[in-house]
Amino acid sequence: MNNSLNSKIEIGISGIRNLVSILKESHGFDLGCFALTSFKRRVIRTMQENEINCLNVFADKLAADKSFFEKFLKDIDVECTEFFRDPPFWRYFRDEMLPTLDKNHKQIKIWVPGCSSGEELITLAIVIEEAGLKHKTKITGTDISPSIIRDLENKVYSRKKIEISETNYQRFNEEKTSLLKYTLPGKTGFKIVDHIYENMIFDIYKYQNAKKIGEFNLIIFRNILIYYTQECQEMILGLFADNLANKGYLVIGNMENISWCKDFYRFTEVNQIERVYKKTC
Repeated sequence: MNNSLNSKIEIGISGIRNLVSILKESHGFDLGCFALTSFKRRVIRTMQENEINCLNVFADKLAADKSFFEKFLKDIDVECTEFFRDPPFWRYFRDEMLPTLDKNHKQIKIWVPGCSSGEELITLAIVIEEAGLKHKTKITGTDISPSIIRDLENKVYSRKKIEISETNYQRFNEEKTSLLKYTLPGKTGFKIVDHIYENMIFDIYKYQNAKKIGEFNLIIFRNILIYYTQECQEMILGLFADNLANKGYLVIGNMENISWCKDFYRFTEVNQIERVYKKTC
């Protein structure tokens, strides 16, 4: 790759706004909800990977080439880095939240928006299976990227990712069984066994549509809000409240703060450390 070319890439606020406008007009995706700094960083990274140093050329290619645009959506998606990320949360979920959900609901309906490369979604499914609640649980995973949704069940995870995640799993599971029992080894990495996906459905979802897709008992969206503008964070929180059943749980992660949002009054804090809330109105 030509490093001298990459170093010349400079993008201003007006350039980002123009790119967002072009993509909204050409593909119907409003990416203006992403926080400027992180979105700009992802745009530059994709331009570098494709050896494009002119934003106008990049925008024209995105507008004209649907497959290139879909790859761009995948590139800018906020990815979870590991399975069983933050083991203390998953222990809390298993020991405190799941028993309550099991007691109060004939069917447990869960939404994982921004499911990205699938680590959070699969971790959730494994915890539920090990708790013996798979038969009464339905998990909905959504993302803005069509290619992520298409490829999720066939995704191959690197050996390094499985090794890092194995440490997390050992911290979560006192029985010390291995995460490898949920994988199938291949030439380039590991695939998750098919039965983990049995109680899942996947769909494309754009937050800006403000569309109600169900009445869930739990929404998990950990440490992702920080990648969106404050205006979009408020919109997303209201959307989650509308899609939660009364006394349903919302998990936003220990890096987030929603106390300033106008819809915060609809929630009661359940766990301050892990930022777990219950919908109360």
